[in-house]
Amino acid sequence: MSDPAQAWAALNLRCTAQTGLRRRIIARAAPDSDPSAILRAGAGPADDRRDEARFETEARAEIETARRAGIELITLADRRYPALLRGTTDRPLLLYVRGALQPEDVLAIAVVGSRRATPQGIELAERIAADLAAEGFVVVSGLARGIDAAAHRGALQAGGRTLAVLGSGLQNIYPVEHTRLAGKIAAQGAVISELPLAAAPLKRHFPERNRLIAWLTWATVVVEGTADSGSLITADLAAAEGRTVFAVPGPVGEPQSEGTNALLRQGALVCRSAGDIIEDLAPQLVEASRGLRAGADGGDGGYEKVSGAARRRTPGGGSTPDQRLVLQAMPARRGIGIEELGRASGLDPGKLLATLLELEIAGRIRQLPGRRFVAVGDPI
Repeated sequence: MSDPAQAWAALNLRCTAQTGLRRRIIARAAPDSDPSAILRAGAGPADDRRDEARFETEARAEIETARRAGIELITLADRRYPALLRGTTDRPLLLYVRGALQPEDVLAIAVVGSRRATPQGIELAERIAADLAAEGFVVVSGLARGIDAAAHRGALQAGGRTLAVLGSGLQNIYPVEHTRLAGKIAAQGAVISELPLAAAPLKRHFPERNRLIAWLTWATVVVEGTADSGSLITADLAAAEGRTVFAVPGPVGEPQSEGTNALLRQGALVCRSAGDIIEDLAPQLVEASRGLRAGADGGDGGYEKVSGAARRRTPGGGSTPDQRLVLQAMPARRGIGIEELGRASGLDPGKLLATLLELEIAGRIRQLPGRRFVAVGDPI
């Protein structure tokens, strides 16, 4: 792997060792900076050269271990870095990935819940995940016991993609009994962590893991959860980033329903089935997911595959008129806000959002923090 990859890996190792360092480094770099600015911000003059050399040595070993294990390191400078995650304020510097990330993973829904789930909750989580996968959505969860594992199984059984986000390193699968499930997920999606390969499943890692689940997705669905469930943290993080939160209502007095019923009182949308999620999501998301699913089934649903992504097909090929309007107004380096982009393109908000989604899936634009967008040019 390249020297830039080693620099990212070394910086990530430092940030893992020092709580809060990643946030401080990202804050030092301008919010709309390209990734190289974050690398520069992470190499300040106050750094101890002995520690820096140690992390560089560890990074070389980490990269070699990953290579032998068939694990990819996808850095913030990589075009394959997840689009929804790139646009957040506390994005990870790199992701360890077993399996493969795909452009269509931008159409992702999180399904999470209690580790001590009821049989009814497990059955419902499997059904919701399977139905979402059948509609073309990617199901994201945390590989935990109970609802998380049920969500992964449902997506796999429906022949869909699923992403598992870990609170440990990829060579330290937790819980251990889900090692085989993790292998199936990697074969049909991806297992992801921002933590070094051998990192233990420490308690402090799981709130960090939850932010990735929430921010990799358009919506978070909580199936069951007690009043202190970690899945409520995921829901809070999703809401704070402007993503939609769904909760499955449950019987009053049932411990596993306390968390979800509390979310409903706080304004979460009711989820009785995948149908409720699909009905309440933005229509352009549902249309795009069905187009991708049709392509996977042998038809193209009005979309064509372009470098592994889906792009709306036009009679003459190439971009649609709306896409051309947006691309003409899109700067290659400095980000442009969605309101300014709307004025420059002349598109109404609904058409603009749909067009941005199509271009993002096709890999022709990327989102920066603060809902700002840039055209994708040469790799950084």
